[in-house]
Amino acid sequence: MSAERTYDFIQCDDTDPWIESAAASAEVRHFAQESLRWQAQEIIDEVLRGTVPGEELSRARLRRCVAQNPGKPERALLQQLMLNRDPQAESPQ
Repeated sequence: MSAERTYDFIQCDDTDPWIESAAASAEVRHFAQESLRWQAQEIIDEVLRGTVPGEELSRARLRRCVAQNPGKPERALLQQLMLNRDPQAESPQ
């Protein structure tokens, strides 16, 4: 399952046959989403535990992403990764 297929705000034209098929039960989808959420939270916790001074800006951005996405660590992490890929995205245009 890719982020593009999970979140509406990311453009994606193709479909995921595994998720779209009748064989993928609601229980399996729920488990996959909860697993993703747990893994994202683990990554966030690890990054925020860091103490390297040169990474403080990244930690501050991640904290802001977490605050903007309460209870949705997978969205917060995705937002942080997108900001890291395109730092101009957070500056007003």
